[in-house]
Amino acid sequence: MKRFRGSISIYFVFAIVLIVSVVLSVTEIARINCQKLYLQIATDAALDSMASLYHRKLYNYYSLYGVEYRTKEMLETEYLGYMYPFFMSEDRFIKNWYIADINQDNINLNIKILTDETYLEKEIINYAKYKLIGKAIKFLGKEITIVGEENLEELRDKASDLFEEVEKSSLYEEVYERYFNYADDIKSLENYAKKISDYVDKVNLSLNRIKVMSTAGSKSNAEAVLKKFDELNDRIKNLYNNLLGFREKMIEFRQVVNEKYQQYQDDRTSGNYEFNDEIIEFIESEFEHFISFVDEDSDMNKAVEEGFNNCKELTEIVEEHYREIERFVSEHETLEEELKEARRQKGDDYDSDEIKSIQEDIKDLISEVSDYLKDIKDSYKDVKMDQIQIAVSTTNHSQDENLLNKLIGFKNGVLINLILDSDTINGISSENINYSSFNILSNNNTLTLEKILLGEYELDKFNYFNKELNGELTPSGSKKFEVERLITGDRNDLSSIKSVVNQIMLIRIAMNVLHIYKSADKRAAARQFAIALFSGFSPLMVEVMFLVIITAWGTAQSIADLRKIMKNKRVNFMHDDSSWTVSVESILKIAAGQMTDVDENDDTGFALNYKDYLRVLLLKTWQPDIDARMASIIERNIKDEQDSFDFEKMVYSFDVENTFVCKHFFTNFVFVSAKDVRLYREYAIKTKGYRCYYDNNK
Repeated sequence: MKRFRGSISIYFVFAIVLIVSVVLSVTEIARINCQKLYLQIATDAALDSMASLYHRKLYNYYSLYGVEYRTKEMLETEYLGYMYPFFMSEDRFIKNWYIADINQDNINLNIKILTDETYLEKEIINYAKYKLIGKAIKFLGKEITIVGEENLEELRDKASDLFEEVEKSSLYEEVYERYFNYADDIKSLENYAKKISDYVDKVNLSLNRIKVMSTAGSKSNAEAVLKKFDELNDRIKNLYNNLLGFREKMIEFRQVVNEKYQQYQDDRTSGNYEFNDEIIEFIESEFEHFISFVDEDSDMNKAVEEGFNNCKELTEIVEEHYREIERFVSEHETLEEELKEARRQKGDDYDSDEIKSIQEDIKDLISEVSDYLKDIKDSYKDVKMDQIQIAVSTTNHSQDENLLNKLIGFKNGVLINLILDSDTINGISSENINYSSFNILSNNNTLTLEKILLGEYELDKFNYFNKELNGELTPSGSKKFEVERLITGDRNDLSSIKSVVNQIMLIRIAMNVLHIYKSADKRAAARQFAIALFSGFSPLMVEVMFLVIITAWGTAQSIADLRKIMKNKRVNFMHDDSSWTVSVESILKIAAGQMTDVDENDDTGFALNYKDYLRVLLLKTWQPDIDARMASIIERNIKDEQDSFDFEKMVYSFDVENTFVCKHFFTNFVFVSAKDVRLYREYAIKTKGYRCYYDNNK
């Protein structure tokens, strides 16, 4: 028998085993790396599937993505449901090739809610930005075509210019209130002046009584004369006290005017208020009128000082006469007492020398008193208290003044029935709506591009008064005045529209008053109207009413502007002579509620409509307040169709970290049997994933 040596075969087997081991190890490494990629793909796909569960109505109505959150366990279960098909399918070879297992204990799923931090604004800004690209929009009275993102800056620049003008505009309307609201001070001075005039007349009346008094030297007549002098002295004192009160009030008024003038100077130098040359000329001209009136050397103050001197001189004369007559009365009483005592002692002897002597003394005293009274009467013949020349209104404050003040008062609560017709007002709901309370953060409380984009979104997605006239439909189908409530926070349509109209009114008054200040013709017309309407008023009071008429005229034009704006027509932001529609003579009729028809044509200058003013007010409103109100309105509208909807449970982003428990394939001979219970778990693979809407970068 032939024998063969087996050493080479054994060595060959060893070599083959080593080669196969190396090949399988390299293959296992490659498989594991592919498995990592595969499980990451599975993670991403599962997250994408979770994100695809966004709330359809929330997106359709408001272009907001959000997955309705139930509980964390339910979300994890849903997530696992999207994960399992990638590595647990019974009919796929991949189950044995990428062996892995995962359960909820191996998942760390974190979520962020749409109402947390600034996520709501991020979604809105991204949506609004992309929506505007490539579109032409009517923005604050000008057609702007948005070509690219860089072109959006034009919106910010235009809004910034207008917003700056609106912020400054409040001063124009405040010029009267801030610097020249002296009506109460002047009326107080006039009250003193009228009392002074009355007491001058009363003093003269008392003087006339002295001029016609009896000169009999009897004690009773002397006492009657003393009463006349008491009356005259009291009236002189009252006149003096009212002169003193007038002077003190004038000192206070002078201080007020000087303080207001200093305030005006401070406003100019501070840079917080910018006045053009026309307004500066107007304001300083008005201050000249008032300063000249309150100046210590003014004719009126000189007249008051002369009145003081006259009172002092007359008082000294009266007191001297009073003392003399009082002395006569006292001596007469003393002599009468002596006569009584003498008669008591003498009994029936009435012809005693002592009694006759006393009677002679009384007779001489009576003669002396009579002569003195005659001298007094003659000395007062030409005495008269001259009227003190103080500018004072000769008529009471009229119904016209009340109408003008009522018209100006509309700025603090404009009567909606002057702006809208009764049928429209009756169709506006006054039912209060309850909202949820949200606390949403914002990074957009100043005039930034993002703030503007938020405003465009709010105007696009929410309803407002007469929105349908713009050819726009609100996706949610809401008929409520939602943008107005975003601005005001009011709970019903009627109060919100009133508040918005009032805010627009303030802007319009400011710009209209500015136009009058800058127009010499309109200022002249207002002054002539004041002179004619208040001819019975003092010149200073006419000057105040001239300023009142300017503000009232601007208010009347603002009411006409608002009636036009609420019909969705455009009104020039700054009027010119061609677009100004209200005459100064018609302002009293407007104050009484007599309105003219609205011009149906748009103004041709830089003109804004109701939507533009809503833009302006949205820019002025504190953004966190808008965001909270917006979330409440969204929630309420969707709740009308889905009662369980909760805006605070809308998931904005998913952040997951998975730990897969895996088995080796070749090194455990899994290719022989992947189900062998003897095989052990040897390694884990971790994957991470993040998904949020509009921004997939964590």
